[in-house]
Amino acid sequence: MTRFCQVLPLRISVQMEPSVIPTASSNSNANVGTASRPAGAMPDEIPEGVTENAPEGPQGLIERPALVGTSWVKNIWYFALPSDHVKKGKTVSMNLLGDLILIGRKSDGSIFAMRDICPHQGAPLSFGRFDGNQVSCPFHGWKFDSDGVCTDIPALCSDQQVNVCKIKTRSYPCQEADGNIWLYYGEPRAEMPDIPRAHGLDGLKYDQTVSRVIVPTHMDYAVVALIDPAHVPYVHKSWWWRNDSALKEKKKLYVPAGTGWTMVKHKPSKGSLLFKLIGDFLETEIAFRLPGCRTEYIQLFGRTAVASMTTVTPIDENTCELNHTSYWTFTGWKWLLKPIVNAMADEFLGQDLQIAQRQQIGLKFKPKLTMIVKDSGLPGSWYFQGKREWNNATEEGRKFVNPIKERVLRWMT
Repeated sequence: MTRFCQVLPLRISVQMEPSVIPTASSNSNANVGTASRPAGAMPDEIPEGVTENAPEGPQGLIERPALVGTSWVKNIWYFALPSDHVKKGKTVSMNLLGDLILIGRKSDGSIFAMRDICPHQGAPLSFGRFDGNQVSCPFHGWKFDSDGVCTDIPALCSDQQVNVCKIKTRSYPCQEADGNIWLYYGEPRAEMPDIPRAHGLDGLKYDQTVSRVIVPTHMDYAVVALIDPAHVPYVHKSWWWRNDSALKEKKKLYVPAGTGWTMVKHKPSKGSLLFKLIGDFLETEIAFRLPGCRTEYIQLFGRTAVASMTTVTPIDENTCELNHTSYWTFTGWKWLLKPIVNAMADEFLGQDLQIAQRQQIGLKFKPKLTMIVKDSGLPGSWYFQGKREWNNATEEGRKFVNPIKERVLRWMT
């Protein structure tokens, strides 16, 4: 029997209360020169010499709410999990993007994703049977294909006619790239955006491993921390890495690229033991792309030796995932390198988790924050500018215009 079903566009709407909304305050009686926004500046752009929510004084104040923790980037791809975590003929249930999502790999090796909730009486489909093509609900045996469309209701008698294909559970577009599975959050469209990619690996064979940690904060705070260069010597202290004992000035060129920016290729700092030994022969490039993806690769004598991709994926309005994918191009040593790389990545992510937990102690009191302090804070400001522009552009059906301008940033670290 052939079923003719009209597939309607998917619209996802997540209603969220902000975990924290810091706001800029003013003293109407204060005789200070409040800075006005330059013509054509983005609302989140900080004018030269002005910090957000700055104390009264020559720097002035910016009168606007800081929209931190109020929304996600939508109509875009988010990291889900490593490809090898979903075996052929198997499914994995995940709590992501404000939903319970079932990700599976069919018998032919293709992947699919759908809401892991039966539209009949709400039982998770992941507790049912997956035959490599269809999922059966554990409650009443209803079957759904990989597009989330109902194909069978076993309780129906032969003379009871029901158009079962009108019964659906939400389907999520999904794709694989660089050894990982990505989910699309938003309204599918004819021209889908690009998936963030790990840079520096084109044409190279590589091994990889992924470390994961769940962070108790809205993704905005996690992304800002991810691209904040000033926290490294204070948060990521390790005997084999670096500390805050000797701060030095850094000066890097940032250029707009894709949905974010790239810190152009440069010699890495020699804060760690390894970089002190071979840093003269290394070059590194760091980049950021929406919705929350930081990539880096390091070249030795002009060839990529290692690369990484760190992604932020929201679970709900108060929780998100940090996934760090490590790549290395000297293959054949995975049995030895994987546990070493995982140990290092787990230590870094554990440090990020610890500071996020401590940050939440203060944030629960909803303080007013000075989020942007030049120059080290500007990447965070760029994230909010890009996020707003992307959401507006996709809603209005127009091309995204990267709001970031080429700029040299300086900071102590």
